[in-house]
Amino acid sequence: MGSIRAYLNRTIVPRTLLFRSLLIVVTPLILLQILLTVVFYNRHWDTVTRWLASGVAGEVALLAERLAAVEGPAERGAVLEQTRRHNDLAISFVPNGSLEQAVALAELSGRFTTHIDRKILEAFEDRLQVPFAVDLWPEEDDRIAVYAQLDDGLLTVVAPRRRVTSTTTWLLAAWMVGGSAVLIAVAIYYMNLQVRPIRRLARAVDRFGKGRDPGDFRIEGASEIRRAAKAFNLMRQRILRFMSQRTEMLAAVSHDLRTPLTRMKLELELVDADADPIIAGLKNDVLEMEQLVEAYLAFARGDGREAVEVTPLTPLLEGLQQRAERAGAKVELRIEEPIEVALRPVAFRRCLANLVDNACRHARSIWISARRTADQVEISVEDDGPGIPEPYLEQVVQPFFRLDTSRSRETGGLGLGLTIARDVALGHGGDLLLGSSAHGGLRALVRLPT
Repeated sequence: MGSIRAYLNRTIVPRTLLFRSLLIVVTPLILLQILLTVVFYNRHWDTVTRWLASGVAGEVALLAERLAAVEGPAERGAVLEQTRRHNDLAISFVPNGSLEQAVALAELSGRFTTHIDRKILEAFEDRLQVPFAVDLWPEEDDRIAVYAQLDDGLLTVVAPRRRVTSTTTWLLAAWMVGGSAVLIAVAIYYMNLQVRPIRRLARAVDRFGKGRDPGDFRIEGASEIRRAAKAFNLMRQRILRFMSQRTEMLAAVSHDLRTPLTRMKLELELVDADADPIIAGLKNDVLEMEQLVEAYLAFARGDGREAVEVTPLTPLLEGLQQRAERAGAKVELRIEEPIEVALRPVAFRRCLANLVDNACRHARSIWISARRTADQVEISVEDDGPGIPEPYLEQVVQPFFRLDTSRSRETGGLGLGLTIARDVALGHGGDLLLGSSAHGGLRALVRLPT
């Protein structure tokens, strides 16, 4: 049952709210029209056609009986003229005429093909007691011809088609279909007005999720949409307030930590390190503590105050290439096409710089590439270093995690480079994926939404 529902949702049921709402509105309307057409209009058309055809058949039967009762051409002509004068019929009488000849000339075989044609024929069969034939499709399509075989000749009656069937049914159907089309157009217009705020809200949430502040969302639409918009605005304000409070708190922490560290460094500089070898170790500990504090603040500070700008990637990646080459690495840069992305330039440069510095620290050759896909931009940094074992790929992005458990500055950083890089990527609505490189080392892939 679940697979059938999934198949219907994937193939038949529209995906958008607008078309699903229209489906809810239009489907009952179409079903109602089909029901009315089959049950009401079909029966109505049958009934009206049978009544009208019976009336014409009765007039023809009456005329045939009157002609059979008179004698001589003069009396027959008087009856025909009287009938023409009081009825909307074209009447002619052919003495010694044959019904077979009229049928052959009219080619009536197989002409009664529709349901309404058969209803007309049934009405004439009920009223006429003489041999007859009916031509519903003569050269003039708005008329019918009735041939009745009398004892002394052939009676031909030509009547307007409106006398035997309703001509307003198609008009009524046209008004029904046209009116439905107008109602559907009005429904599409007003449904689009209701869906528009949802689309705007989705775009605002998407922008905010990518780290681009869309501002307060203008509240409009139905009450449910208004509640969702109010909830989004409240959530946005809380997140921005939290980020601002965190930045201000960390600025104060930075000041409080740097002051005693600076004082300790000055005091240690005044002490002769040669006189006491412990002083040299204390100096190294203070320097490492200072680096640790700076790295932690860089990780925790975030980049909420930096504005999002449309930034070309080529100059940024070329700067990173020069940075790696100055560190002694061989760098190959490949950019398929000029790419511009909305991002925070300083923060994103820090993200890529951490990846490049990590590659420079462990490898001799680096490959940097950038390409655009359907809905995102991918920036890859690969190297030929030792790489990272697969079980540790998720752990190395955790704060302060290092494969080298020592804290020596000579063996690497403090375990925050990849953490900061991933934090920046997530802040832009993207992600950082680590894996094995085709060159034998580590492959760091940064994905950003376009």
